[in-house]
Amino acid sequence: MKKISAFFVYIYCLLQAVSLLASDNFLDTCLRIAEARDAKLAVAAEQVKLSDTRVFRSGRAFFPMVEASTKYDRGKTLSLAADGTEAGDQAYESDEMGVRGSMPIYEGGRLSASYNYDKLMRESSKFNYTKIREDLFYTIKTTYYEYQSLRVENMALKKAFAEIDELGKKVRVEYNAKAISELDMIEAENYRDKLYNMYLDSEDNLQLSAKKLAVLVRVESLDEIPAVLPEWLIDNIPEITFTLKECLDFIPLNNIDLRLNQLQILMAQEKLSINRSKVIPKIDLEGFYGKSGEAFVDEPLDLATTWSVVGKLTWTLWGNTLEVSNTQDHTNPNETLEPTARTDDNTLEMKLGIIDDVGYFVDTQEGKVGIKQAESEYNESLSKLNVSLNKAYNEYASSLRNQRTLKDEIALKERKLALMRKRNELLEVPTSQLMEESWKYAETISQYGKALYTNYSSVAEMERIVFISLR
Repeated sequence: MKKISAFFVYIYCLLQAVSLLASDNFLDTCLRIAEARDAKLAVAAEQVKLSDTRVFRSGRAFFPMVEASTKYDRGKTLSLAADGTEAGDQAYESDEMGVRGSMPIYEGGRLSASYNYDKLMRESSKFNYTKIREDLFYTIKTTYYEYQSLRVENMALKKAFAEIDELGKKVRVEYNAKAISELDMIEAENYRDKLYNMYLDSEDNLQLSAKKLAVLVRVESLDEIPAVLPEWLIDNIPEITFTLKECLDFIPLNNIDLRLNQLQILMAQEKLSINRSKVIPKIDLEGFYGKSGEAFVDEPLDLATTWSVVGKLTWTLWGNTLEVSNTQDHTNPNETLEPTARTDDNTLEMKLGIIDDVGYFVDTQEGKVGIKQAESEYNESLSKLNVSLNKAYNEYASSLRNQRTLKDEIALKERKLALMRKRNELLEVPTSQLMEESWKYAETISQYGKALYTNYSSVAEMERIVFISLR
């Protein structure tokens, strides 16, 4: 009977000890280790760095591009005699060195749209990193809650089976003494077997849950985690501080999936702006300043100061590309020894590509379809999230009621078992009946553990959706 009393004390301690896992050091350590070791999260972090480089690249396009250049050329010229026959050839060489620069003057909004697109992509990559991390944390939390609930249930069932097994031995003695019928003995052993099956199932589920948690944290076993695993979970679960309507209102504001959908819409709009900029005339300016000259090899090569400016206009007209360029070259005449050398040159060039940019129409249509698709995905995601939150909230409310009801039921069964134990000692209650009540009590403990897990996991699901702490 002392063992039975110890069992009741054990269960009482169980009910007074299921901790609020938000401040669980073991769980926090699991999350930190998983965050540091998760390969998918590491890739997402690299994507954030890549997006920073993209923003730098698109921002760099607003400023002039400058390059130092040098060009050396060597060849031969053909000399003709007075009668038109070949008189021989003579080698010549040319050299050019200087600084070349280019600058977009007006791009029809393409540069700003590209820059905005890359900034949105950077923000999207950051949200994607957060989403992957929060999904990982959510999975670890729910697995940890499952493990702790199963662990508590397993210890309770192990203790309960040890007690009911002792009662089973007592029933066998009573049967051998002809104090009870064979039917009573079979019924009592059936209660023992059912509790034993519950205990074995709990053992298997506990081991599987421990493996699942270890895999998620990226450790071989939970023993590698440098933190003390709490023995219990405290059952004084607080209610969440928000109503269902308030939680639903949080979804469009905080949900990461919806924020990603919103960014996809904005990115599709910027991409459409990039393509539309083709139908707006674009002006680019390019210049060169340096030294250049040419001469026969047997003559000294003197370089004169030269500069050039190129203005270029590009315009896409219904799939046809018009390019107009004007080049102005100038060489300092004071430094030119050749009297026939040109010191100023102006070149105008025009090109029209016939249906050479059909991709413009394709890109425009893809941009419009992309916006509609992103908007439809946003609306669909919002509807699904509302349903998921409603379901999780109902599970939370139901589990909270069940937890409180089962807690009262456990207290009632404790009193009933204590009374039956005394009456059994006085031979007023058969041992088989006491075993039946002990089995029912253990079953209630199992239901209580499941209610705790449902409560914690449903709140974790809601917090993942609304992305705020609810209690």
